[in-house]
Amino acid sequence: MKRERALLVAVLAGVLTVATVALLAYRVLVLGGLPPGDTIPASLRSAPQLSPAEAQAEVDAIMALTLEDLDGRPQAMAQWRGKVLVVNYWASWCKPCVEEMPAFSRLQSRYGARGVQFIGIGIDEVDNMRTFVKSTPVSYPLLVGGKETSQTPGLQVKALPYTVVIGGDGRFDSSRLGRLDEARLEPILDKLIGQ
Repeated sequence: MKRERALLVAVLAGVLTVATVALLAYRVLVLGGLPPGDTIPASLRSAPQLSPAEAQAEVDAIMALTLEDLDGRPQAMAQWRGKVLVVNYWASWCKPCVEEMPAFSRLQSRYGARGVQFIGIGIDEVDNMRTFVKSTPVSYPLLVGGKETSQTPGLQVKALPYTVVIGGDGRFDSSRLGRLDEARLEPILDKLIGQ
């Protein structure tokens, strides 16, 4: 009898733990955040520190990609070599991803003539991406990455949104896990185009 009761308690504890984790994941990924008053540690808001070798491996992996655009045409990332690149991994179902895209469009319009290129790589279904673009126009190329692209060796895509900034010299500058706003990104772009 005691064993059955202990097993029942263990199963209930396991179910409650899984339900709690699922609820938190739903709030963060789908609703875009935790309830007011809850905080996420800074270490989870920005990408982990990469060693110089890991950072360059990430850039090399990105530059080696050839992905289809929304019309099904292959686009090699290498075509933008020599520009300052802001590569943003996103999905139409990711609220923070969608919230940062209008700012990225404004920055693309403002900085495009100065050698900056934004690229959106959707970790999503192409039909979802097409539907999104009909209601929210984007001024930079969107490429279809699919789920397998986030698992490319060398890439550090662990969650969305994830943004990598690459200098015109092809070297890693910075990365950010989570929403990236204009106030944080503009100084980075100014620095890179001023070099």
